[in-house]
Amino acid sequence: MKLSLGCLSSFVVMALLQSATAFAAPSVADVLDSERATQIELGGRACGTADAPRDVTDAALGRVRAQRSRSGLTVQGGGVIDVAFHNITNGAEGFVSRRTFMDQIQALNERYAGSGFSFRLRSIDRVDRNSWFHMLPGNGNEKQAKMALAIDPAHTLNVYTCSPGQNLLGWAYFPFTPGLTEDSFYHGVVVHYGSLPDGFIANYNLGLTLVHETGHYLGLFHTFQGGCVPPGDYIDDTPFEASPAFGCPVGRNTCPQEGDDPIHNYMDYTYDSCYSEFTPLQTDWMQNVVAVYRPSLLQRNLADEEVAKPLAQASGTTPAAASIEFRGAFPNPFAREATLRYSLPSRQHVSLNVYNVAGQRVASLVDREEDAGEHLVRFEPRGLAAGMYFTVLRTPAGTFSRSAVFVP
Repeated sequence: MKLSLGCLSSFVVMALLQSATAFAAPSVADVLDSERATQIELGGRACGTADAPRDVTDAALGRVRAQRSRSGLTVQGGGVIDVAFHNITNGAEGFVSRRTFMDQIQALNERYAGSGFSFRLRSIDRVDRNSWFHMLPGNGNEKQAKMALAIDPAHTLNVYTCSPGQNLLGWAYFPFTPGLTEDSFYHGVVVHYGSLPDGFIANYNLGLTLVHETGHYLGLFHTFQGGCVPPGDYIDDTPFEASPAFGCPVGRNTCPQEGDDPIHNYMDYTYDSCYSEFTPLQTDWMQNVVAVYRPSLLQRNLADEEVAKPLAQASGTTPAAASIEFRGAFPNPFAREATLRYSLPSRQHVSLNVYNVAGQRVASLVDREEDAGEHLVRFEPRGLAAGMYFTVLRTPAGTFSRSAVFVP
């Protein structure tokens, strides 16, 4: 049988999350002159998402089967996924308009329409940082960017637009990546900003690179995973494929098993214009992977809503909010107590509360005027059950949320 799983590499990480800095957007004329006037043509789609070792693949498949057998666990019909865009530039290149981000959300919704998943814009922030602009998967620049910009990864699909090195169009980390909890800042998708709708990368400018990488984020392998050797990509209704397909080679057949290569599948390497489908079993797999490995992604809770409202009202981060840093809990996960850390640019009223996943406030830690500078607050989860909680910092400039995992 075939049923897709995947993993990039193992990371043991600590989430130190903070807000992005704002930057002045170039004019529309500047963007047109410097980028869209000339399309860039790549040799082919290049995805930085790597295959998983067989033992990792089989272990993840076993966990999904076990939980499904035990409780019938599945995400019937999928659900709504909030998307936070982080627009990284180098000052001269990289700016993406709000209209383009909205078009990208529409492209996601159109292509995932049959999967039960839908997407909505949660926020857009912008940061000018040359070192992050050409990040690569697994390097220090990626880690620094995501530590600084990630917004509530357990409940939010974080998308980072930049110009990756090595001609990559994008990459993602699979839900079952060893060492990554569901609230790890590493989760999310990185895509080339020129691949968004009406972008400047020829043949890859319909916004479908994000559709492809989001498939990885939700648990799918490339269709050519494993080549002609069973179990291939582990999905029964995607024909075996010996190697990635480029362009749109209708009738291509590279394996002795029945069926032409799935060149129209979003998880192959063909042109955006050639993409048209996820299979029913790919949809089934994504829904079950989310239920097991991203159980918080579709949950609605008070803490999540509180941070979403102010962010959704603006197209970018305000200077006042950008200068506030809420780093959340350390260590995370924690056993006996955690230290919550934040810094303020000026004296102001601050409240800091902790909520459970049902949105109930379980601790009130701060509610007072505080001076500018770094602040440390101890959180002892006395009487609380093990699990995920949400620390919510409120200031006059905005509301910030970070998850914390209690493992006694």
